[in-house]
Amino acid sequence: MFISRMWSDEVERIGKHRCTPVGYALHGVGQLFGFFALFLLLVVIVYVPYRAVIGEFNRLLLWLLLAPFVIGLLGRGIVTVSWLLARRKRFQYDYERRVSRWVEDGVERTYTYADWEAEHRCKP
Repeated sequence: MFISRMWSDEVERIGKHRCTPVGYALHGVGQLFGFFALFLLLVVIVYVPYRAVIGEFNRLLLWLLLAPFVIGLLGRGIVTVSWLLARRKRFQYDYERRVSRWVEDGVERTYTYADWEAEHRCKP
């Protein structure tokens, strides 16, 4: 819930970035929300019992346990919107061939592992 799936391949990540830069940015924002929610959950799990131990526990503190889950769901929603933007351009990633495909202005675009290799080849 808090952390979305990792990219299958660098080709998928770069392909989505080229397909929809806004969707790619939203994906990153959604992942940050998820990370923050997970961190906040850990803080709340420590903070609420701490308040109980020092004798300042209040039942309203239990509402703090809800905040990480709400933020996590918000982050998940943002990541989902990013994938919806990619699907509008018919983004697909072929795991076996390591090819990202999408349609832009009526033209099919691709990004392949060979493209990635060409961009990252060491120059003498």
